[in-house]
Amino acid sequence: MAEVIPSRPELLDRWRGIQEEEEEDDGNDPSKRHRINQHKEAWFVDASNFLISLPKQNHVWCGSWDIMEPQLEIFYNYFKDERNDSPLKLLWKRISKEMQSCVQCISQHHQAQEMYGLEYDLGTVGHLLNVLQSLDEERVTQHLRQINARLARQEYNPQSDYNEVVAVMYEVLMFPILLDDQSLFTEFEIFIEAVDNMHELALAGHQQFPGVYSLFFFNRRVRSIGRRLATTVGKLRRATDLEPLQPLLKKFVGFLETEVLPSTVKTSRPRAQLERLPIWLGITSLLEFLEPPALEEGILERYPIFFDIVLNYVSGDSPEFSHAVICLRELFKMLGRHVYEVFWHLFIQPFFNSLEALQDGEHEKQRRNFLYFLIHQVPVSNNFSVLTTKLACKLTAVAFLQDCVFQIALLIVHRGYRMNPPCPPFECAHMWGPSLVSCLKDSSLHSSLRQPAFDLFQTIIVSDAAALITSILNSPRHFSADSIISINDDEDDQKIPFSSDIEEKDNSSWSEFSAQSKIASQEYRGWMCIPLLWIDVLVDIDPSVLPVSLSKAVFWARSQFSFLEPEITAELALHIKTWLSSSATEISSTFGWKVPSGCDDGGGGKVSKNSMEVSTMCLPLIRTFKRSVILLWNCYPFIYYFGPVFYRLTAHFIVQIGQGELRKQWTFEPRMSESLILLLVDPNDVSMSMQ
Repeated sequence: MAEVIPSRPELLDRWRGIQEEEEEDDGNDPSKRHRINQHKEAWFVDASNFLISLPKQNHVWCGSWDIMEPQLEIFYNYFKDERNDSPLKLLWKRISKEMQSCVQCISQHHQAQEMYGLEYDLGTVGHLLNVLQSLDEERVTQHLRQINARLARQEYNPQSDYNEVVAVMYEVLMFPILLDDQSLFTEFEIFIEAVDNMHELALAGHQQFPGVYSLFFFNRRVRSIGRRLATTVGKLRRATDLEPLQPLLKKFVGFLETEVLPSTVKTSRPRAQLERLPIWLGITSLLEFLEPPALEEGILERYPIFFDIVLNYVSGDSPEFSHAVICLRELFKMLGRHVYEVFWHLFIQPFFNSLEALQDGEHEKQRRNFLYFLIHQVPVSNNFSVLTTKLACKLTAVAFLQDCVFQIALLIVHRGYRMNPPCPPFECAHMWGPSLVSCLKDSSLHSSLRQPAFDLFQTIIVSDAAALITSILNSPRHFSADSIISINDDEDDQKIPFSSDIEEKDNSSWSEFSAQSKIASQEYRGWMCIPLLWIDVLVDIDPSVLPVSLSKAVFWARSQFSFLEPEITAELALHIKTWLSSSATEISSTFGWKVPSGCDDGGGGKVSKNSMEVSTMCLPLIRTFKRSVILLWNCYPFIYYFGPVFYRLTAHFIVQIGQGELRKQWTFEPRMSESLILLLVDPNDVSMSMQ
């Protein structure tokens, strides 16, 4: 006698009864619990028989999802079932076959699993979900292998195979957690490349496919496919849009932090293993397709360590350095309100301490890109307009944020000068020079924001003077015998005048000048000066807005040229602008700031027109430098007497000390006497010649 299979309405009615019994069970009656379990087991058997016996045209998940959904519970012990012809194995075989070509079946199958995860305690259903995940990974992997084999044998039939290709593409792109499986990841990479070669992939309709963004973590070819598809889909706007990607993101962020790829599922199947480079490339690409709310809530708040990870990689010398810098740049574009809260603590100090790696061509390119972004793109970006709206009347906060952006740019430039060996961004001086001048001129800025500009210009003055004097001492052919005190002209004997072995133990300004001059003088052969900076600051800025510390740097720098030809009184009588137009024609091409045309200005050997190499124009640069600093001197009473007539007015200098003029301006430092003595030297006095 044939077994009677219950009808669909009967099964649904019985299941509702079982649910009511479970709701009424208070757990105090073991016999009642046993009876409920018996009813459930009988129902599972009848439901399996019903689903397996459905006509082939009636898909299980499409037409009977309300029976199949509770039936998932029996898969808890799937891997313990050793019979290949058991109802459980037969049911899985059937729904696997149907999901090979039916998108609706796939959707119902995954939605049912999501429901289990939301409505039941993870401790209760966790194992079941892991089993289903493993089964899905194995199912989709086998399907991809079958399709890839057909594609490799050129047996793909668009008419008969189209639905299968669409189905597997849909499942992976809608449920990217599947890509955590190593075999599936590999097969899908082969699959999507092959399919795109035959038909340029495109997504129809307005449905979002979160797996599109997971393609960013594949090889270059697949990554380009992902970017093309993501462009048509659009950006992810909310944190909830990122939810399907969170298991993978958690894994990748964890790997960047610990160098170990954590597993997202308890399974014996090998997990996808990626190296750091594709993860960085994937993350930087993903950031481009996130709206600020999705970035803040979906990544920054969910993974607070992410900021630190980016900064740590920026500070290192790993091959992924440039990608970390690009990632940081993308973060700057969208931080909005968040950046105002954390900018100072997270970026300024950590970032300028992290640029030791900017030494080869690729890193210099990234530095140019980042400087251009900070100085020329951030201030005009829409995000600052959005931020202004958010902060309403707190416009000072917006201004502070913009100033912080300029500050970090200047700190990056400063680090280039202070590195040993130094690596200043001479090639893109027109990118940052005008911003430096603006910061120095703007007395309304808070001192904490203006100080980096003072520090940078002070370092530039000291470094330029050191490079110029070292260059001239090693190239006496630039001068006549009467214009410089004679030196040993052995060309093999390189002269580094600031390479004293005296140990620096104090923290005075003169010790800082000495230390910086040693660094710059060793690299004098490739050093470049930016004359327009000297003119814009020392000539055009009112000295009253400049700190005394900067005048000390100028004083030190000017004293280093005492051995060279003295100023001509007639020239000193000329207005500085007149003198520049008549006596500095050799370097006039550097006057006038070039307008930046792009983020890689200065790359490819095309150095900024505002920079000039010391080795080619040493004497004109020295004369311009000396002529510029004299104007600043004249603004300090005691320094005035050491200007054009300092050779003869030492007595008056002592008088000024006695009258307190010096004390009013500076705190006297012991090593200041070195500069004072140098200023007393008359370069025309042959008795001072060094043999």
